[in-house]
Amino acid sequence: MQKYKILIMSDTEILKKFSVEQLKERFSDIDFILGAGDLSYEYLDYVFTVLNRDLIFVNGNHVYQRKHNIEFLKNIDGKIINYKGLKIVGFDGSRVYSYKEHQYSELQMFFRILKLVPSLLIKKADIVLTHAPPRRIHDKEEPVHKGFKVFLHFIDYFKPKLWIHGHIHLKSHFEMQETEYKGTKVINAYGYKVIEFEK
Repeated sequence: MQKYKILIMSDTEILKKFSVEQLKERFSDIDFILGAGDLSYEYLDYVFTVLNRDLIFVNGNHVYQRKHNIEFLKNIDGKIINYKGLKIVGFDGSRVYSYKEHQYSELQMFFRILKLVPSLLIKKADIVLTHAPPRRIHDKEEPVHKGFKVFLHFIDYFKPKLWIHGHIHLKSHFEMQETEYKGTKVINAYGYKVIEFEK
C-alpha cells in the first residue's frame, strides 16, 4: 500500500500570508501539490518554487496572470497522467454562465470526458481534479456555482477513489467540506488542505 500526502488548494491565495520559512516547515513532508483552479499563475509558480514539489493543476473559470510562464508545471485539463503510480484526470472551468472561456455546457463537458473514455476503460482513474464540483455535491443553485451532472455519471462508471474540486467558496480555509459519494471521496480544496491518500 502506497501512501501519499498531498497539498490541495484553490480559489484564494492564502499561503502568501506565510513566510518562506513557515511554508517550508509546514509542508516539508508533502509528496506533491494539486491546484483546483482560480489561482494566479504567479501564485502557482511561487508555491512550486518554495516547496520544490511537483504541482499538478487545472484552471478555474478565471485565469489570472496568464502571461506568467508556468510551462514547467503540469496542466492536466482534458488529460490523463500517470504520476507516482497514480492515474490522475483533470477538467478545468465551470458551468457556462457568461459564455467566456473555461465555461462549458453539460453537453460540452460530456464530450470532453468522452474523449478520455478509451483510456479510462483500460485503467480507471485514482484521482480526478476539477474546478467545478459534481452536481448537488458542495455546489450551489445560482448558475455560476452549479456543478456538472455528468461528473456524477463519471463517478458512477469509473469510480475514482478521490475527487478534488474548487470553485465553491467557504467561510474560511479552515472549514472542511468533504463528502463520500458511492465510494468516491469528494473534497473542496478551497484555500488549502493537506490530505492523505492510499493506493
